[in-house]
Amino acid sequence: MNIVFIIILVFSLLVSTLTSIWLLKMKNEKWLARLVAFFVNTLILSIATVILYKLDVQTFHKQTEGVFGSLGIVVLVFFVPIITFINFYILEFVRNRSMSLSN
Repeated sequence: MNIVFIIILVFSLLVSTLTSIWLLKMKNEKWLARLVAFFVNTLILSIATVILYKLDVQTFHKQTEGVFGSLGIVVLVFFVPIITFINFYILEFVRNRSMSLSN
């Protein structure tokens, strides 16, 4: 997997996590925060897929190295549910921690 992909995935995880935690603290609605995390992940990774494909088709279209090499540039879209799933657990941890601190 290319270092560009890893940077984009970590950026998407950080932005979606921070946005969903902020929304959870503001509205105190878990499902709304989860939905926003999913949409932020989808937006960031879809835009990154289109931009990388337009920049250099040969480099990002079909990579042959790494675990997800056979997916090529589709690896970013493949990680949308994975990062969203990680966000779900982070939100549960934050929510349970804030509830235990308030008691």
